[in-house]
Amino acid sequence: MKHLYSSIYIENGISRTELARRTHLSKTTVSTLVDELIEGEFIADEGTSHSDCVGRKPNCLKAQTNQHYVIVISWVDNIAEAHVVDVAGTSVYSTRLKLEKGQTYISLSKICVCRDILSKFDPKRILGICVVVSAMIDAVRNEIYSTTLSLGPGGGGNLIHELSFAFPDYPVALLEDTACYAYAEKIYTQVKEKNFAFINFGRGIGATIFIEGNMLGKASGSVTQFGHYSVTPKGPLCICGNHGCLEAMFSESQIKARLEESGKKSCLLGRAAITFEDLGKAALYKDPAAIHTLEIMARDLALALSNLICIVNPELIILGGKGQHLGTLFLEEVQSSLRDVGFRRMVDFSGLRYSQLQSDAYLNGAMKYFFDTYYSFLEPKPGAFYIG
Repeated sequence: MKHLYSSIYIENGISRTELARRTHLSKTTVSTLVDELIEGEFIADEGTSHSDCVGRKPNCLKAQTNQHYVIVISWVDNIAEAHVVDVAGTSVYSTRLKLEKGQTYISLSKICVCRDILSKFDPKRILGICVVVSAMIDAVRNEIYSTTLSLGPGGGGNLIHELSFAFPDYPVALLEDTACYAYAEKIYTQVKEKNFAFINFGRGIGATIFIEGNMLGKASGSVTQFGHYSVTPKGPLCICGNHGCLEAMFSESQIKARLEESGKKSCLLGRAAITFEDLGKAALYKDPAAIHTLEIMARDLALALSNLICIVNPELIILGGKGQHLGTLFLEEVQSSLRDVGFRRMVDFSGLRYSQLQSDAYLNGAMKYFFDTYYSFLEPKPGAFYIG
């Protein structure tokens, strides 16, 4: 049934006959399952579809909007945000609260859900809840490792335990943000390559890898820590305790120092803070220091990517998040540096491009990952708890 729904959702207009042909199910079976989806208000029969063909016109099936939702909660710094995401659309409502003394991420999340959301949406229309964090989620040890969350005494272990009982009426999934962003890229831009890597430049640098179409290590962020690959062992101290990590070398906080190190004049040096977008724009307009800094940053990233390519040999590497703001020149410099430092036999067959989605795509990615991986039409599981 889920496969049928996904086909209807992706096509946004398909007939029962075509569904039977694609799924190799009998027309009777398809019609029975389709009727159940219609009864559950997941899809709608839009009537006769437009067609130039002669003969009987088939009815067109489309996913229903404004009927079913997944709540996606995001914890960032001292903020808890909750979004209501339509399973056939996008975010339709959001609320946020700031962490105050005596509160926890879970207590804030409960307020967001119970006070703000369930008072506005039919609780029966909520299929589940996703909690998305920028962190390494270790399902084996029940731990969260994060340099951006205020976890308090007991750290991530207590948090996972409390979260597993926080919303007993709904299935809950704890997911990592880069994995959700990467899943959105895979689904909504219809990535054709089965082996690809998604690099997210957000609060840190995360990576999600797909092998034969499947996400490596699920959506937990526990398999790769790409941002903590050291490109310069004698480089600046990273928040993780090591030196010269890609995440430390590539952070926006390091841009001004790198511009100064170039020894070239720049229109950006008078600014208190410099963003990737500022740097990319200055390089586009031929700022000498900006161009030089972009070249050095591109080489650092190429060093890390060349090792990734040698290990998993991806057909495609996608750069998402704030890194996209560095622009076309940066992408070209990374490609050029890869040819200098990488194993050419593999590098030549690995494509490189920016993400086609904005960084808030993780909301839809989390919803879709939960729906595809954990939601069951036949056996809803209230109280179930999933990691990754």
